[in-house]
Amino acid sequence: MSVYVHKSVLALEDLNLTEKLVLSYFLLNEKNLKDNNVVIANRLSLTKITVRQIIFKLKSKKIIEVIGGYSDRRIKILINIKMKFEKAKFNGFNLDDDILKLDLNMTKKFILAEIRSLMSSKNAKCTASNLHIANLLKLKERAIQTALFELENGGFIKRSFVNVKGKTERTIILNLNSTKEEAKKVEVEATPPKEVKEVEKIYNDEVLSIFESFPKRPIMSELKIEEQKSLCLPILQSKSKEELDFIKFVIDFNVKNNESWKAGFMPYMYKFLCDKKKYFNEAIKSEFYKFKNRPKVNANLQLLNLQLERDLFTFFSEIEESVWELSDVDILEEFKNRYILGYVKFNDDDFNKMALEMIKEYRPRTLNL
Repeated sequence: MSVYVHKSVLALEDLNLTEKLVLSYFLLNEKNLKDNNVVIANRLSLTKITVRQIIFKLKSKKIIEVIGGYSDRRIKILINIKMKFEKAKFNGFNLDDDILKLDLNMTKKFILAEIRSLMSSKNAKCTASNLHIANLLKLKERAIQTALFELENGGFIKRSFVNVKGKTERTIILNLNSTKEEAKKVEVEATPPKEVKEVEKIYNDEVLSIFESFPKRPIMSELKIEEQKSLCLPILQSKSKEELDFIKFVIDFNVKNNESWKAGFMPYMYKFLCDKKKYFNEAIKSEFYKFKNRPKVNANLQLLNLQLERDLFTFFSEIEESVWELSDVDILEEFKNRYILGYVKFNDDDFNKMALEMIKEYRPRTLNL
């Protein structure tokens, strides 16, 4: 999952970044207020002990209240946090799964999330200064400078410097795909290379097909498409198979049912993936599970049904009326003598049961035997 960190939470001076992350998690959804420490730790890539300590600190600072025991615990937010959203202004950013799961400290995770947010609104580029990023995250400029240096050395970002009208402009680009591959290196070496390549190709092909299946806005430039690709692929690649299936379902659902999408007013894919409240809420999850758990159609039985309908119609149109003096079983045997070679691929029990049911339907009502 991803967690949206609003600027009003970032502005809380007496909390560190990890505490702000946990508080943002509670503010994200009312159901999160009932989650236990293990669930929170797994979703935020923290340890259970860290979560317990943070909840204790938030409680001691009178930011939250803990109600009930461990098995039925519920968190109550005590402070009034107004999460206003203003156009053309910084409101906050998403900490996506692929960033949360990285083996980095929280400062670096927040910086990567902020860079991604700035890239999504600046033509896939982040040209913000260290001071600007520091002010947004309520951190010291020196901390940003050190973190960016270490992130670049670790391959998580790339920085370039160009002279624009006598001034040096720095551009920061995320490079999370390559670091993800490095993180999997040990696991890959333990698996036969050919098998690994085949599995990765299938998975990457599926991720790419999901990105390409998302409808594009009218007159969408190649630059914008590439920007969306650089933002969305890392998020999609961080998802499990079931999560990808859910995303595919939501895309198909909106393509078929959302009138705004049909008219060409769909959001950009990155915004779509981040808008949990609108596109990935409990109502759509319920529809997904209904779809997923629907009775599976047996294609083999469907084919058998179609073939029997065709052949029995031909059979009864060719034979004499006196055939109805025979029992259903005898008629079936007569049918087998003529057509059985076309049914050797089907299960005998399925064939006999379905054929007898159809013979009963064909039999005139006055001649039921």
